[in-house]
Amino acid sequence: MREQSSKERKYYFFDYLFWLGEMAQWYYKGEPRRPDGESVLMFCIMTFIYAPIFFTAGHFLYSLYDSPVFECFTVAMIAGLLVTEHCIWRGRIYPFSRRKAVMQHYEGRRFSPFRCYFFLFSLAFLLISEMYLLPSALMQISGSKAEVENTQVEVPQRWRDYLSLHFRVGARQEVPHEALQRLINQDGRTSRYGQPVYIMQVRATKGDMGGEFRVGLLNHATIEEIQDGRRKFVECTWVKGYTMDSIKILLTGWYEVRNARLCPVDSLEWTEDLEF
Repeated sequence: MREQSSKERKYYFFDYLFWLGEMAQWYYKGEPRRPDGESVLMFCIMTFIYAPIFFTAGHFLYSLYDSPVFECFTVAMIAGLLVTEHCIWRGRIYPFSRRKAVMQHYEGRRFSPFRCYFFLFSLAFLLISEMYLLPSALMQISGSKAEVENTQVEVPQRWRDYLSLHFRVGARQEVPHEALQRLINQDGRTSRYGQPVYIMQVRATKGDMGGEFRVGLLNHATIEEIQDGRRKFVECTWVKGYTMDSIKILLTGWYEVRNARLCPVDSLEWTEDLEF
């Protein structure tokens, strides 16, 4: 039965690589920094399993969820790599019985140091190639390269516009509910100038009503009416254009929300060099 099971056992390329690593230890008489069977197995796992998973999944995680999720995924992959190495050392992955059978199967074959290092350097070359080729190929397939280029041109400009207004007039970038967003999209100013730089609800706070920028709203409602929610005002600001000196011309509109409708109550056209 033992001879029959030995004949039925199949041997693969990674078995041969394990034999090369073990024979290298015997050939160099245990010299440090020489490959052994376990290190060659770990190299195979990194090249054919971990690297494709890490670079493929990491690419999509970083594209969809940005760096925090990608960092957690990287830590999990490193932890998995350490667990795999421990399992190989304990014989839970690639058990000792198979190692013994592999050494018996290749017994009598001539060991070649050149062949051993040829395969090791080939694995190293393949691993390095995966590091560069896989992300590039995935970027071309998913079209992420074009999206990143668009982001670098458009999004930072809108963000800079919003930040300047945030510090100048206390603007807040709030996310309106679907019905309100639909009304703003149907407004003629949005059709003419594009999406507003920011959308916010004016509140009876010192930051909103403490300066002169929104003082015109007091002609339509009192502070108490705004504070208790009886009168609700929405503020939107668009970039209308630029002066000859490349100073932004801004258009701010105030709307009162009445019966699920936006009623214009006031507007102000101003340039970003004005002080309020």
